[in-house]
Amino acid sequence: MASSIGVIGGADGPTAVFTTGGLSPALVLGCGILVIAAIVVLVKLLSKKEK
Repeated sequence: MASSIGVIGGADGPTAVFTTGGLSPALVLGCGILVIAAIVVLVKLLSKKEK
């Protein structure tokens, strides 16, 4: 069975995560947490550069 995960987002808009196929809830949750953690790290790094 094939499946995919796509993340779409930009600096001036919301981020969306699209999934297709039969993904397990644990995989979707894990990927969601990973995406949120990456966004938090990027925001913190960018805010340090501005100071």
